[in-house]
Amino acid sequence: MNAKTSYIIALIFLAITLLASYVGFQIERDFGRIDVQTITIPTEEKQPMVAKLYRPISATAQTPKPALLALHGYQSDKEATNTFGVLELAKRGFVVLAIDHFGHGYSTKLPAANKTISGANNGYQYLKTLPFVDKDRLGIFGHSTGALNAIRVAKLNPDHKAVNGLSSNGGDSELHNYLLTQGLYEEIGGYREKTFPVKDLVNHPARLKAFSLPENATLQWDQTYGSFDKGTARRAALVDGTHLGVMIAEQSNKEAILWFNQALQNGVKDQDWVDPDDQTYWYKEFSGLIALFSAILSALFLINGLLKRPYFSAITQQISEKTTLSTRKWWIFAGINIVLTMLLYPIFTQWGGANEPIAATLEFMPLEMGNGIISWLLVSAVINLLFFVLWKKANPIVSLQEFGVLNHASIGLKSLVLRSLLLSTIAVGYLYILTCLVHTWLGVELRFLWPLLKPLTLERAELFIVYWLPILLFFFAFNGLIIGVQMKQPLQKTFSATLMRWSIKTVIFAVSGLFILWLFHFIPDFMQIGPGFDLVGLPQFGGRWMMMLAVIIPQFIVFIIINHWCYLKTGYIYLGVFFTSMLMAWILVGGQVIGRFLA
Repeated sequence: MNAKTSYIIALIFLAITLLASYVGFQIERDFGRIDVQTITIPTEEKQPMVAKLYRPISATAQTPKPALLALHGYQSDKEATNTFGVLELAKRGFVVLAIDHFGHGYSTKLPAANKTISGANNGYQYLKTLPFVDKDRLGIFGHSTGALNAIRVAKLNPDHKAVNGLSSNGGDSELHNYLLTQGLYEEIGGYREKTFPVKDLVNHPARLKAFSLPENATLQWDQTYGSFDKGTARRAALVDGTHLGVMIAEQSNKEAILWFNQALQNGVKDQDWVDPDDQTYWYKEFSGLIALFSAILSALFLINGLLKRPYFSAITQQISEKTTLSTRKWWIFAGINIVLTMLLYPIFTQWGGANEPIAATLEFMPLEMGNGIISWLLVSAVINLLFFVLWKKANPIVSLQEFGVLNHASIGLKSLVLRSLLLSTIAVGYLYILTCLVHTWLGVELRFLWPLLKPLTLERAELFIVYWLPILLFFFAFNGLIIGVQMKQPLQKTFSATLMRWSIKTVIFAVSGLFILWLFHFIPDFMQIGPGFDLVGLPQFGGRWMMMLAVIIPQFIVFIIINHWCYLKTGYIYLGVFFTSMLMAWILVGGQVIGRFLA
């Protein structure tokens, strides 16, 4: 494929990115029925808080509508609220304000802090100032930490009329008209009273007390207790989902729609009413996924075209037909890596999370959850480097030049590395410009369910190098030396066949350890026995870090495919190492929570 063809294909995928983003833009606005604005709201902390305001066009100063404050969870952002009610409620006549808590999303002037509810109450107070909001009909809903914050905001504001806590606790008697949306497979102990299985919560004293039921009573799932008129309505809705599953479930959206319709609209189904089963938020999420993958493909074809230019063609060479391991040894090494992953991930990610030690000691590393990932990657990088050095000493005839680590006579090593870095920077810069374009023009992001490629605030941009360097070390050790040299696979007849076979086998030995951990933790949970690590008396290794595997595993699979593509295009390890490590650092610093949450 020549440079011109590559550029044309890059432009085609660019067009698909823009088209998919525009479709997402229209879906979020219900094709003109909702006005959506990204705003900055004033706060008592005197620092800006970024939010999205969803106003049905039927909401005016003459016809004010009930309003809701939407609160995302720890480690998430306001865009995630689309999956658990914002879009579907706005379509049905509710004004909705979705905030980025402090330390999350674009609200990074202040860190996350449990003591201040990460600024959540500011959103509630702001809703009261809007002329198109009926101030006598206000509600709050949130997921996970956002649910706990919703409860705290409600307690501070007795004028609230209803609350929905998704993946939350049982609430208490101070709350008006409280809906608990409980995941049947909830894996985080604090949201299931630190007991298991979830189905047994119907007899738990804390839940019975929260619902004002006698000690010997049994809480009935999906049954409404109390009175909406008196503010005593209570309901525990059981959803087939994990902690994150509740966040994206259609049933969660339906429960919220019906609850707030009854609590804030007196059950009236006016001109804005849409059947609760008619939900479109998944279409928005998939439009974001299409836009994301199209943008990455556009960047790859841009790289392919630039590699045809003389300056960058110098960092390409013929790929060696050789491999260094027999099939038997390859699988033995793969097995060792799988076992190491299963040991290292749960142990070293413990250095991340709420009130972890790194952020407390190193102020320049404030990403609590990110520090757990970095700790795991750093330890893995050191072990992989050690293994590679020992293996190389035992196999001195292996040529690092031939396998794309060292340079050939046609180009110096420094030039090889720097040109690879430059090309990666161009590709990431292209993606960043595209990301900023769709965000500024359409107010949408290149994402799917979770923060992925998004513009960086100044506070986040300052963290890029700090977190990129350890990620780069891991990608050099593992994706470069281990995958590219030690466990290099034989070439197939075509580029596509080689890419597919290499990617599948690499995913097996690189990601299987994480997948086995996920299966160990969740299979017994799905069987209603309990989360795996809780069952063996090690709940500290479960919780959010097992939950995060649903996010980490797909990302690693994509990075592996991109890394192999770059290696097959250049014959050197550096382009893939630089490009994928920069992408991961961008995702990490762009989406992780900033601050010591429990400090």
